[in-house]
Amino acid sequence: MYEIELHKDAVDVRMDEAERTLNRLSLPSPPSHGKNHLMVTGVWQDGEAQMRKLLSEYLAGLHKNITDTQANISLLKRQDEVIQ
Repeated sequence: MYEIELHKDAVDVRMDEAERTLNRLSLPSPPSHGKNHLMVTGVWQDGEAQMRKLLSEYLAGLHKNITDTQANISLLKRQDEVIQ
């Protein structure tokens, strides 16, 4: 029979590394704009705003994913301890 073993210490190191890397990511503030009022400028700025919103939502999702994964790892470790 096969045995699957959780090496929690190794997994924790990788999860901490992922969390630190994610925390270093940040979206720069949009640059200030001149007094141009071209239609293409407005469309471009709207596109940039949508992209910033999507990236912010993506980063929030990554934070939640890391938090959930860490909770699942702890649960698996407790289950392993109970089984042994």
